[in-house]
Amino acid sequence: MLMHDMPMDAYRKWDGVSASDLKNIGRSPAYAKLRPSISTESLEFGTAVHTAVLEPEQLVKRYRLDPMSPKGGYPAGWRNTNDYKTQRGQLLAETGVLGLMTAAEFDGLSQIAENVARNEIGAKLHDLGGTRESSLFVNDGDVRRKCRPDWLIPAARMIVDVKTAQDWRAQAFSRACLRYSYHLSAAYYIDTFELYETVEVEHYVFLVVASDAPYEVASYTLDRDSIEKGRKEYRIALREWARCSKSDEWPGGSAKIEEIRIPEFSINYHMDREDEF
Repeated sequence: MLMHDMPMDAYRKWDGVSASDLKNIGRSPAYAKLRPSISTESLEFGTAVHTAVLEPEQLVKRYRLDPMSPKGGYPAGWRNTNDYKTQRGQLLAETGVLGLMTAAEFDGLSQIAENVARNEIGAKLHDLGGTRESSLFVNDGDVRRKCRPDWLIPAARMIVDVKTAQDWRAQAFSRACLRYSYHLSAAYYIDTFELYETVEVEHYVFLVVASDAPYEVASYTLDRDSIEKGRKEYRIALREWARCSKSDEWPGGSAKIEEIRIPEFSINYHMDREDEF
């Protein structure tokens, strides 16, 4: 079932296993099942970036200039104070917008939209058709999968995944893929879409936006080996999820004392330098 215009909150509550669930179960089943949804400043900016990339015309409707922001920007730590959070919550409730931005942040989001328009994929994104942030639910045996592609383009057999990154360059982003298990997400989205459409996904493209000025943009695809590694990892996690769901037991932590060892490179480094002292 493919649903358009489903709010994110509704998607999160809808029954199904997401790629994030499968990443989290690697830490523990309890963490995957009970981890609360956390909103942070960086996550809010990431959401705003998605709007700038996918729906630039909605930017001024969903975000408002923060009236509490001094001309020179926020004082250090001001956004983390209870006073600011209270006032911000009241403003969001009154206005119905998703977030409040400084003038500099608005300028940055406008720059992002311009940079995306100069990227090979970004420039064609709105001409390729497809749907933005559609919610996909597919039954897979005893498990219901769910995913929410940033941009789903069936005619081009393409999924576009928008990411923000501290370092947009290829080598750095490849490390981020491993650290944040983007390869697992890519494999899961590809396979879930193919279960729904029974059509091979030929292109899974990461549209990467640097998280600070000048907000460089790049686009990447993962090679076959990386996708296959993600596929093996998510299948192991999916079996674990199915086992926990069947037993309704979601263990976490460890009851036993275990011996651990600090990283080998650190031990070897100091042992090699003993003769220097």
